[in-house]
Amino acid sequence: MLLRLLHFFRGWVSFTVSGKYPERFLNITARRNIRLWDVQRKDGGFTACMYRSDYRRIRPVARGAGVTLRIYKKNGLPGMIGRYRGRVGVVIGACAFLVSVFVMSLFVWSVDITGCQTVSRTQMLADLREQGLYVGAFKPLIDPKQVSREMMLRRREIGWMAVNLTGSYASVEIKEEAPAPEVEDISAPCNVKARSDGLILRIEAMEGETEITEGSGVIEGQLLVSGVRTGGQGESRLVHAQARVYARTAREASFSVPAVSNTLIPNGETAQRKSFLLFGLRLPYHISAVRSPYSVSSRELWSPCPLNITLPLGASVETVSALEYQEQELDDNSAEELLTREAQLYEIFSLSDCTVENRDYHLSYSDSVYTLRATYTCVEDIAYKEPIGTDENTDLTPRIVPTESE
Repeated sequence: MLLRLLHFFRGWVSFTVSGKYPERFLNITARRNIRLWDVQRKDGGFTACMYRSDYRRIRPVARGAGVTLRIYKKNGLPGMIGRYRGRVGVVIGACAFLVSVFVMSLFVWSVDITGCQTVSRTQMLADLREQGLYVGAFKPLIDPKQVSREMMLRRREIGWMAVNLTGSYASVEIKEEAPAPEVEDISAPCNVKARSDGLILRIEAMEGETEITEGSGVIEGQLLVSGVRTGGQGESRLVHAQARVYARTAREASFSVPAVSNTLIPNGETAQRKSFLLFGLRLPYHISAVRSPYSVSSRELWSPCPLNITLPLGASVETVSALEYQEQELDDNSAEELLTREAQLYEIFSLSDCTVENRDYHLSYSDSVYTLRATYTCVEDIAYKEPIGTDENTDLTPRIVPTESE
């Protein structure tokens, strides 16, 4: 490999040797320590290869030895330069290309972020732009350590961050900070009470005295497990009551929608806006618009990613759909379907900590409004802790009343 590179940069010629005694040429090159390669016999002579500089030295001597040398091919970098010597435009273009490559290497071509889980990637890109790191930024002005420090001070949810600049590629690695767990003070005395009404199904008391039994009904705020514990000798002490109390509860919710409403819906008119993306710049090349003042848009971005590295170029297509107000009148079926979806969303987000055993929907119509009343039968942990108010003068020792004999 190294020998081939040496041949390329020094340049060599492929030539033929002819004459009455071509072997004399081999003796001459041997005496002068000139290297030949690819020597092959041909038509009473032979062909060979030699460096361009050696060929200039050996040609006058070979002519005196009665052999004729004829070049049939020039190879290597000097030959390429000589071939384009008269074409100034090619030389200027090559120089301009090298200069442009050098200049473009001074800018950031792409920014990739890894490690985002709860942190918004879009917001991260916006914050990095404020710190001077973005596609098209001048790389010598970027201090990766300073960017990392400022971002960690700006966003408390980031526990660790590293910015690496490799050529024109910027990689941002983050690790989000795990929230500190809430440490419960288990030395503080408290009672366990009911968060809501319900029918007790199971009691798992870890500390404290249970005040209820399985199968009994409780109301909101009722004492379930007491934090005052009585010993075998009648003495009392305060403890941090802990328990899980599972009960069957009832939840209710209502959802309403007007029977007649004006709703924005697509009218079928669309338009597209196409742009080229180049080093953070958006260059539009096709623009169209819709006539309606109301519209909704969606955008598709495409960028080449060789070796998982996003290049600073691509295309963007934004599709705009026109909207217009139309009066819609609901019937019983459509209203029930719409409100049932709202009830299902309520169940997902508001009853996520419960096990829903049964659900009952009742649709009613009054004053041009449809109302859906939902009743849920759930199994949930209704226990919550309430501190017991005490001070240093609280006395929990049993009081002994003296008898008449004493």
